[in-house]
Amino acid sequence: MRRCGLILIFALLSIGSALGQSKNINLYRASMDSIVNMMEHRGYGNIYFVEDTAKRPRFTFQCAEEDFLKVVQSEIYKSGYSISKYGEDVFILKGAGISTSLPYTYFGSKSETTKGSNSYVAALSQENQVATIQQKVYEIGRKDRISQDPIYLSGIVKDARSGEPIMAVSVYNEENKSYASTDEYGFYKILLPPGLHKVKFSGFSLEDVALDVEIYESGDLDVVMSEKVLSLKGAVVAADVVDNRKSNKMGVELIRIGRMKQVPTVFGEADVLKIVLTLPGVKSVGEASNGFNVRGGAVDQNLILFNEGTIYNPSHLFGLFSAFNPDVVSDLELYKSSIPAQYGGRISSVLEIRGREGNSNKITGSAGIGLLTTHAHLEGPLSPSTTFIIGGRTTYSNWILNLLPEENSNYANGKANFYDLNASVTQKIGKKNTLSASGYYSRDGFEFGLDGKRHTYNNLNASLRWRSVFSDEHQMVASVGYDQYGYNSYSVPRDGSSSMSQNPYGTVMNFGIKQGFAKVHFQSIISSNHKLSYGLNTIFYNVNPGSIEPTCKDSTFVTPTYLGIEQGVEAALYVSDTWDITDKFSTDLGIRYSSFFAMKPFKYYGGPEFRLSGKYLIDDIFTVKAGFNSMMQYIHMLSNTTTASPTDTWKLSDENIKPQSGWQAAAALYANLFENQVEASVEGYYKRMKNYLDYADGAVLTMNPNVSDEVVPVFGKAWGLEFMMKKPLGKLNGWISYTYSRTHLKEMEDRGASSINGGAWYPAIYDKPHDVKFVGNYKFTHRLSLSMNMEYSTGRPITVPVSTYYYAGAMRLEYSDRNTYRIPDYFRLDAAINIEPSHYLKKLTHFSITVGVYNVTGRKNAYSVYFDTTLDGIAGRKLTIYGCPIPYVNVNIKF
Repeated sequence: MRRCGLILIFALLSIGSALGQSKNINLYRASMDSIVNMMEHRGYGNIYFVEDTAKRPRFTFQCAEEDFLKVVQSEIYKSGYSISKYGEDVFILKGAGISTSLPYTYFGSKSETTKGSNSYVAALSQENQVATIQQKVYEIGRKDRISQDPIYLSGIVKDARSGEPIMAVSVYNEENKSYASTDEYGFYKILLPPGLHKVKFSGFSLEDVALDVEIYESGDLDVVMSEKVLSLKGAVVAADVVDNRKSNKMGVELIRIGRMKQVPTVFGEADVLKIVLTLPGVKSVGEASNGFNVRGGAVDQNLILFNEGTIYNPSHLFGLFSAFNPDVVSDLELYKSSIPAQYGGRISSVLEIRGREGNSNKITGSAGIGLLTTHAHLEGPLSPSTTFIIGGRTTYSNWILNLLPEENSNYANGKANFYDLNASVTQKIGKKNTLSASGYYSRDGFEFGLDGKRHTYNNLNASLRWRSVFSDEHQMVASVGYDQYGYNSYSVPRDGSSSMSQNPYGTVMNFGIKQGFAKVHFQSIISSNHKLSYGLNTIFYNVNPGSIEPTCKDSTFVTPTYLGIEQGVEAALYVSDTWDITDKFSTDLGIRYSSFFAMKPFKYYGGPEFRLSGKYLIDDIFTVKAGFNSMMQYIHMLSNTTTASPTDTWKLSDENIKPQSGWQAAAALYANLFENQVEASVEGYYKRMKNYLDYADGAVLTMNPNVSDEVVPVFGKAWGLEFMMKKPLGKLNGWISYTYSRTHLKEMEDRGASSINGGAWYPAIYDKPHDVKFVGNYKFTHRLSLSMNMEYSTGRPITVPVSTYYYAGAMRLEYSDRNTYRIPDYFRLDAAINIEPSHYLKKLTHFSITVGVYNVTGRKNAYSVYFDTTLDGIAGRKLTIYGCPIPYVNVNIKF
């Protein structure tokens, strides 16, 4: 708690300092660094300087607050320095300043671009950008050859610093109400009538670009956009607000890596899954749990994709960290509803995590070190058309387990470790084709005390992706790949006489799933108001449900046991149409037909899946949306524990276990408030599920050849309301949300006295009705910010003993109906101070530091409650994962 107090005091002092500025300024021999900090503190932009190390200037002057900038400029010029502005960036250099634009006469009166060529447009500073737009017209095609066909302006939007494509940039023309958005490759295509138009490009945290385009034939125009450096005094309209109003989809969240790194997490490392858990409608059963639950769905009902590959276990180190290195992640997109027809195989949600392509301008990298982990990455160009990015993480967490008391022999002196590796290469082939190859591997291992048990599990993904733009109206993305997940559980009596590989009593239990996939996705523009998407997905499954083998090859005490290999093929055809019926009303209509072929013995399942969504723009403030989607799922996770664990297994549908199916109907109201600075939304949903697998009391799921006898197919129903207010940009940014949701289950068949809760509806283990979340970031200066994260939720359901009785000479427990009681409510507050890199331009490396506290209040949140029998009766125990404040420090370096 002392550390928590220090952080709160520091935050209050910082706020007090910001609010308590004097009306007059007196400086005596102030350094350039002090001047820069004062300028940033007053909102004059992001300031960089190169100081003359041989003669460091000192500044002595007195002025009124309102004259500060004018006096500073004068004093800096007197010292032989110059000030140049580039966008919101200010550069203080020795000698002459930098040139931020070319003379108007450099290009002549007009620049002509022939059909099929690419114009490279640089986003300059705000002032120069306006002047450039007024003076330059980008001409596409020839006026004497006006096309009779629909005319499209297309191109790639790239980041000015890294050269990587930028997703979700809005492209629009207000005169004709034309709108488009860049895809994950930065590609856009917008319909324009012949003539002169103002085309605007805007994106989250990017400087807006507005171009005068005179177009007579379809052609290409590439655009480079710069990162926006926010003024601490101003308010900025966020681009994703525009996207939410224009898009037909709802229940979709797009988060970039920059936002992920602002949310405090345990031990301070940016975490992909933890940021997902801050969103409304997304929950988990508790801290340090694997996976997440979306709108009443189970953990296995979420499809997690990373660079096209499926991730079956997305966590490291008992759920403390996600399996994704933030250094190589570009962004993530979560579909809670309005799931596109190209996705399938799960009935609750799709989480798509996209990796970065790598910097195409220069070699760069980063590294970071924290209390438990270290990470690093390197990226850059291999040639003008080839980029790469590699990254890795590892841990050194054994020291925490070594701190446990010796009397806790089950856990003291334990070991736990993980590492993951990522690599990707992207090759541009001409102007129309891109080829990408990526690979990912992760491995975890842990063992405790002297019980002789050791567990390892790993993920492996490899994929090859080809994107081709056939013409202005047609493009394709094709991919093939291989995914693998498996675990090994070793059990070896440790008497000190032999090693694991030599102990004749040692065993290892294995599970593994391997799958190959092939996908092809097409997009075609049929007319000015119809965009068609269609394609084919195929997955080939090979599942080893379990085996037990001796660790010693010569053992005669352990008989190998093997369950039969399961194989299956899942395939789907889909088509969807984005139809703009009017300027205010548009729809997405899609259908997906999925099929599953189980082998040995053969069994076929299949059926149509419907995807419908639409929006209506009421006015400039309010938008209503509604949607319906149905899904099918042919693979199931088998687990009778509270949370997903590394030893859970996966089971294909067969003649005894039918596929899961579900549908969801949802409606939403969006509002852009306070001149588009704040976005508010309310979404309601109702969901039904069928053939979800629950478990009979005392079910045995591992190494069971008749596991279908242990599972109980159930109906499910879920409903809820999600409220959210979001301020994406500005000095204070973040979001706050409240979710009310319920999830109930009921057996599909009457099993008489053995039926769960007598065949009545009962709460699911992850049913948590009330959930409040807050994520905020406050920037004191461009280098110093405070981040906070708060969550409150209802405790999850549990089953408790209600009485005791004696049977066969021993005390037995009589339990309540399933999930009729709850553990205590959950509350947690996290805080972190972020210190950004210095302003010295000539430094080869830039450091940033994050100092924070996880669980500031030290609340002992119950992860689970369990019960023991004693001489006095039943004794309840509460298990807490993080029962005290956890301070952390993370140091990161970029070069």
